[in-house]
Amino acid sequence: MKEFLEQIWQNHLQFLDFNSHFKDKNALDVSELAILLSANKDNYERYFLLKEFGAIFKKIALRVDIFSIQEAQIRTINLLKKGLLDKKELIKALVILDKITNTAFVRGYLEQLQTPQIDQKSLLQASFKELDGINLELINLCESEERKKRLEKSLNKFKNLHFSIAITGVMNAGKSSLLNALLKKPILGVSNVPETANLTLLKYGKSKGAKIYFWDESEWRDILSNSYFNEDLSRFIRELGAEFDLSAYIKPEALMQEIPLDELQSFSSAQNKISALIKKIELEGELEFLQNNIAIVDTPGLDDIVVQREILTREYLKESDFLIHLMNASQSLTQKDAEFLISCLLNSRLSKFLIVLTKADLLGDEDLNEVINYTKNTLKSRLGDLQSLAEQIDFLPVSAKKANAFYAGEADESALEESKIPQFEAYLLNALYSGEKSKTALSAYKKELGLELGRLLEFYALQRKLLTERGHEKSGENEDLLARMQVWQEKFEQAKKDICDSIERLQGLENGVDRRILLLAKKLKERLIDELKYLQNHRKKLNLERILNIIELTTRDGISDILREVNFENFKQMESIKDALSIKYDFLQAEFNSDFESFKSGISKGIEAIFAADKFAKLKSKITQILKEKDDIFSLETRLFELIDEGFRGFGLEEVLKNLKINESFFNFLNEKLTAYQQSSQEKINELSALLEGVEGENLKLNAMRQETEAKIQKLHALKEMLDAN
Repeated sequence: MKEFLEQIWQNHLQFLDFNSHFKDKNALDVSELAILLSANKDNYERYFLLKEFGAIFKKIALRVDIFSIQEAQIRTINLLKKGLLDKKELIKALVILDKITNTAFVRGYLEQLQTPQIDQKSLLQASFKELDGINLELINLCESEERKKRLEKSLNKFKNLHFSIAITGVMNAGKSSLLNALLKKPILGVSNVPETANLTLLKYGKSKGAKIYFWDESEWRDILSNSYFNEDLSRFIRELGAEFDLSAYIKPEALMQEIPLDELQSFSSAQNKISALIKKIELEGELEFLQNNIAIVDTPGLDDIVVQREILTREYLKESDFLIHLMNASQSLTQKDAEFLISCLLNSRLSKFLIVLTKADLLGDEDLNEVINYTKNTLKSRLGDLQSLAEQIDFLPVSAKKANAFYAGEADESALEESKIPQFEAYLLNALYSGEKSKTALSAYKKELGLELGRLLEFYALQRKLLTERGHEKSGENEDLLARMQVWQEKFEQAKKDICDSIERLQGLENGVDRRILLLAKKLKERLIDELKYLQNHRKKLNLERILNIIELTTRDGISDILREVNFENFKQMESIKDALSIKYDFLQAEFNSDFESFKSGISKGIEAIFAADKFAKLKSKITQILKEKDDIFSLETRLFELIDEGFRGFGLEEVLKNLKINESFFNFLNEKLTAYQQSSQEKINELSALLEGVEGENLKLNAMRQETEAKIQKLHALKEMLDAN
């Protein structure tokens, strides 16, 4: 295979020009490129039968045949050799494909392939700079002030691109030390005992203090309800009440207090009980790493007895662009680490994770590799049939201690290099700037420019036609414009009616939720009964922590599955309606496609936010209370099912989904796009009417205007080619 690929490369490279053949270097993602490379003489006939395989070739405008496969593979190798693809990510994708077809040969070839170091931040900045240049050219070609304003507004796309990194790990995993090393400054407290107990948000800014946000009364009641079945938490809260006047901190509306930075440890340290009253902390700093539009969320330990802080952590994880999980290299994978990572792999929207092995200076390379292999194998065995998900995880051993010593002036540069903190920083920047948010922002900007460019081309093409007609002394141009406007208006009115009719046929999100809730209630009941039977058969005591864990994972995962399924079905209907309207009204296709992904993303976030933490806490309390009563299994089974079913229905998923008014939002989205096109068309009519009224009959003036219009059209076609190539 190596010789085969190399021969193809040598024989065909002279015929393959990157810019002319691969107009859109972002057309395919890494997984699709891996599929192309995995095709060979043994499997291509099976691949040809897959419609998904054909869809890949459609994206790059190639026919599905053996010669196109070879050309696509050459293009992919070309991308690698130019440093526009991450070889490591491509190889990881090929490893996953190994379950379908043997990719060993092509992986071996790629391992030997020399590729340049990729600077994803520079690549993304260059792409945005190219788009900004096209944008400025379009502004110069515009005559409409409204269009100029829209284009000028979009010039800030890259500047407004912000990232969020979440740092997780059990207590004493070394989060504070690592962050201090990354930020090159001792911002967070470090100790041999668990230190930072609160969720801490770090972002770029000039504030010299810290903002402390306390729990409000409703949130504190949830914490108290959890203390009923957590003896450690119950004892902790009693001690807290004896030491502090809780009413001074816990208010109906959350209290926010600003403090000097040097007083932070007296609030945030786990050694100080007041930290339990704090919901989160915000810090600002003029720190080099944060200047990249990056915010860092330092989370409390996963083994925190205050469950609400763990819930808060998971909420922030939903909004994060990248997850870094810390593990003490000497302690390896704990039960809590494994459960958290598996939950993230199964349920998170994140496609990539980094496990940082902290305090790596305490182990040799051989021991570190053993820790990495043990962690990977453990996760794979627990994932079962989904073990390929473990390939999403990268590992990096670091020594924050050595880096901090260097930044404090207590060690030389060799200590910084040995710490691997510079590699860690480079990894993060590359991961963020090549991640989904960056690609989505770039794609959205490109679509926006493409839409405006198309409108301008249409405008100047019509202007050229009208000027040509005037030159041939044809009369009635204004009447012709009015007639066209009337036709457009009729099309708009019909499109509005079709949108209304389509939305009426769109089923509500809430359809079928009752049935799904019933199935989830049965599933949780069965898991709890199985656990009780096991304890009874083995004469073991009830472990409330394990029971709570079963309830937590089963319920949250089950609710997530329900929402994901509901979301998928609804979006499938929406896509169908959008595509049907785009075919019938082809002039609206670009409008409907513009921002549709952003619309879906907004809906998804609204759906994810419906889970009621307070109701969930009460349900857990009632379940554990029943289990403590030691009834016979049959009696427990009936009572548990009734309680769980009632509790799940109490979440009010059906009602909340109705209140989200998804169908109404979709209708508004389509209507807004229709209105935007209508306004654009009206602008075009007004401009052309003004043009015709201002043009006199002299051929000299008409010729000059035609030439100017033709030059603008040619310039727009050139810009379109540049846009397609970006």
